[in-house]
Amino acid sequence: MSRLSVLAEFGFKKDPFRGVNIETADVSRVKKILGMAVESRAMVSIIAERGQGKSRAVDTILKAMEVETGLKPVCTVRLLTSDKEKVLVGDIERALITDLSQEEVKRTREIRARQLRRILGESARQQEIVLVLEEAHRLHGQTLRSLKTLREMEWMGQSPLFTVIMLGQCDPMRKPGVDEVRLRTDTIYMKGLTQCEAKGYTTEVVGKCFEDAAIEALSRLKSARNFLDLQEMLVALMEKALEYGHKKVTPFEIFDMFGGGLKELIKDADISLAELSDATGISKATISLVANDKMDKLTDEMASRTRDAIAEVLRNRASGGAVQKAVTA
Repeated sequence: MSRLSVLAEFGFKKDPFRGVNIETADVSRVKKILGMAVESRAMVSIIAERGQGKSRAVDTILKAMEVETGLKPVCTVRLLTSDKEKVLVGDIERALITDLSQEEVKRTREIRARQLRRILGESARQQEIVLVLEEAHRLHGQTLRSLKTLREMEWMGQSPLFTVIMLGQCDPMRKPGVDEVRLRTDTIYMKGLTQCEAKGYTTEVVGKCFEDAAIEALSRLKSARNFLDLQEMLVALMEKALEYGHKKVTPFEIFDMFGGGLKELIKDADISLAELSDATGISKATISLVANDKMDKLTDEMASRTRDAIAEVLRNRASGGAVQKAVTA
């Protein structure tokens, strides 16, 4: 089933994930630093895995910044090209001139530089200019070095004239030959969702479709630490629940798909680790790892075998069958 089809089956009339913003520890930390960065027109690099919400966080913070801090109006400039490896400083210059003025971009390098300095200087009197560079880890080192020089432009005693916010999945300052840029850049690493934040987000957007125990089990998983992965997991679990004929996602779906939730299932089935070990022929130590959400400590083959064996025992238990001791060779 498609994503929207699954959501529709659970009674949603619009995508519940759209437009949801939660104040995470990451967002709070980035907000404080960006406030100082824009006020001082600094260079900042924000590093996070894809799906951790760095772009959304920056957008939300910048939109609210002038209201909350009393700063001048904030004008955000972005590059629209997707081919970041080929971005040159000339592309950045053209984006700044185009977004900050109605002027035609001058063709020759020297005249364009003078044009840009004047436009930046005049604009900076009226507003805070913020250049946002997405996927900065893909930018060429020479572009980063030229960006540093661009920021050193002066107009009527003012310098720098704008703020730079770089967003990337890894630190662009690790590229060779950019030490001068690195020394002038503040780097922030986003850590992803905490267990409490993953639980709160799930409850807010699709909580009515999940049993409380399932939300608790899901929030403990290491794979539920960024928004993109968590959204994908939630929809996949809802589809699995439909396959089983469940009205809500239960811990069994969590266990069946991701190996989590065994703690909740054991409690619900009133079965001990020792009984599971006897019934599956799998060591108690191995089952204990799974119950404590440490399935990643097992090989893929062992994890799959353990999950399948436990799932079969729990299905029998749920259908009223007795837990039988496994016959081992």
